[in-house]
Amino acid sequence: MANEALRLIGHSPEGSAASTGDELNLRELWRAIMRRKFVLLATILVITGATFAFISQQPPLYTAETLIQVQTRDAKVIQVDGVVEELVADPATMASEVALLSSPAFQRRIVEQLNLVEDPEFNGALREGADQPSIFELLNPMRYVPESWLAGISGGAADEPAAAATPVVDPATMELNRVVGAFSGRIELLQVGGSYIIALSALAEAPVKAATIANTMAEEYLVSQVEAKYQAAERAIEWLSKRIQELRGEVLEAEAKIVEYRSRNNLVNTDTSNPVTLQFFQLNSQLALAQAERAGAEARLSQARSMISAEGGVQAASQVLNSTLMTDLRAQELQLIRKISELSSDMGDRHPQMVTTRGELASVREKMQDEVQRIVSDLSNEVAVTRARERELQNNMSSLQGDAANLDMAEVELRDLTMEADANRQMFQTFLTRFREIVEQQELQEPDARIMSPADVPIAPSHPQVMLVTIIGFAASLVLGVLLVFVVERWDSDYGFRSADEVQSALGLRALALVPDLSRRETNGASAEDYIVQKPNSAYAEALQRIRTSLFLTDGDHPPKTVMVTSSVPLEGKSAIASSLARQSARSGLKVILIDADLRRPRLHEVLGMANQNGLSEVLTGRVSPEVAIKHDEKSGLDFLPAGVGVVSPPDLFRSSTMRILLEEMAAYYDLVILDTPPVAAVSDSLTLSGIVDKSLYVIRWEQTPRNVALAGIRQMFEAGADIAGIVLSRVDLKKHAKYGYADSGYYRGSYSKYYVN
Repeated sequence: MANEALRLIGHSPEGSAASTGDELNLRELWRAIMRRKFVLLATILVITGATFAFISQQPPLYTAETLIQVQTRDAKVIQVDGVVEELVADPATMASEVALLSSPAFQRRIVEQLNLVEDPEFNGALREGADQPSIFELLNPMRYVPESWLAGISGGAADEPAAAATPVVDPATMELNRVVGAFSGRIELLQVGGSYIIALSALAEAPVKAATIANTMAEEYLVSQVEAKYQAAERAIEWLSKRIQELRGEVLEAEAKIVEYRSRNNLVNTDTSNPVTLQFFQLNSQLALAQAERAGAEARLSQARSMISAEGGVQAASQVLNSTLMTDLRAQELQLIRKISELSSDMGDRHPQMVTTRGELASVREKMQDEVQRIVSDLSNEVAVTRARERELQNNMSSLQGDAANLDMAEVELRDLTMEADANRQMFQTFLTRFREIVEQQELQEPDARIMSPADVPIAPSHPQVMLVTIIGFAASLVLGVLLVFVVERWDSDYGFRSADEVQSALGLRALALVPDLSRRETNGASAEDYIVQKPNSAYAEALQRIRTSLFLTDGDHPPKTVMVTSSVPLEGKSAIASSLARQSARSGLKVILIDADLRRPRLHEVLGMANQNGLSEVLTGRVSPEVAIKHDEKSGLDFLPAGVGVVSPPDLFRSSTMRILLEEMAAYYDLVILDTPPVAAVSDSLTLSGIVDKSLYVIRWEQTPRNVALAGIRQMFEAGADIAGIVLSRVDLKKHAKYGYADSGYYRGSYSKYYVN
């Protein structure tokens, strides 16, 4: 059993409590509310009363509402795109417009336009009694701290670098910001469903003022849209003007560069054809003709030379050479040959006429030879001339090729300059056109919204709604009160033990009994020890009877004789239970002795009305015998051994063999030996005694003893070798306990109370 209890004790008590709390049903919640009804009622009364008092003191407010429709259909006088695009009434745009209307900058314009800084309704500094501190200022603890202390705290250590100076804010600006903040709290903006309509509501103490504020905001909203477009157009015109001037200069500069470049590179009329290219083509044609002429001249010269060197010689050459003189000479030659032929038949070879004719023929042929030589010479000259012309044309073409390449490069750069000039000219024309469009459009700016329904002057106030706000405050207080009840209940449930089931689940030990807490009114001023004698059939006596019965049932064959009663901390009712149990057992006919083993702070002698002399400490030190030290209680027949005085180290006395022998002798003589020992958390006396007694009763105060403290004490007891018979929940508030609905809640109340005589 001890090992099982140790294993259960190792688990967190919070976990078991939490698990119990997690199973909370409606009935348990109702019981919790009934247990903590004062917390709930106090929360409801405070919050509801404060809400009613606060809302009743608020001045009446009137609400005026105007409807604004976004993205209206504007009239198109000219089809020109605007500088600012028209609004597209999608959800994002509607949210943006609502944010614009609620922005501090826009609302500052309304405040300044309506001069609300001078209105006490929005400027709290102008109200009567504004200099008096509010309740929140009076409750602020920093108000009562001396300024020198605050300066020292904010200044920091002397060796730290000085903080940057705080910028000074203009008081007028601060006042305006405060008024804007108050004004913002009186404005409500809402998109009507999924439409393009914004509902703008203004609250004010005067009906006319509310309507004026709502209508002014709506009109100012439209004006702000037009101003935004107008300002955008102004900025666009200003920028376009500067840009147009720049582009005009760039166009002129580009045109000048083209003219200067053409002049420098002799690029005239390059738009039609390239003169160098034309000249090159002409030279190429002339070169082809020159080459043909040179080839013809060379052929004729070669033919003439080959004929001259052939068999016919000059005669053969003369047959093909074209020349007027040669033709005449050939004719003369033929005539002379015919003449010689005629003369040869009539005259002899030596005839003078024959000789003369032959001489003339020789002369003609000599002339023909000279003519052939001249013609050949002319052909040679012609060949040389054609070759020279061909070379010259080739040289000219080579020169023109370089010029053409340079000219092509120049034309490429010229085209680049021309393209740049064209681009600048086109850009200039575009900007100039857009400039004229914006200038024409500037006077036709229209807002992207319209006032669909202006605000009318309200008749009845809309605020404060005293009944509604009070009901809301009541509902909120009810919810908060229930939450507080739940929180307090959960807080307490994790703190102490309230039932036998909680003890069993958290500690692994049985709860032997729940001992009621006896008030002075119930006992008529008597102590618990005397009450057990006076009311032996009371609920208190029945709880002690349960303890004794449970003790004897732990081992039916060998019931425990020596029983130690201890607890975790003082004031748990341990001594009262020990003495009451002893008196009740003695009244039932058992031979019982009660030993006050709390040698440090004894009190049982006071309860029983006996002197604390010659007690347990004297017996253990051998100064007196047990027979002398034991005293008799006349009221119950109980024997009592007081604690005695003059003890230096109680644990050493309890560990001695004398203590063990004393308990053995008393167990042999008495039916029940009850020891009242100190709390476990205070001293180690109980741990020393726990190993030499038969059973131990561990007392835990109902709902008050922290679970972790009880767990720590029981763990120490088990580690010291104690045999714990069970747990006794002491000082139980029966009325409160009955509200929890535990299985043991009705032991001593309700219909069971008929069995007791309290």
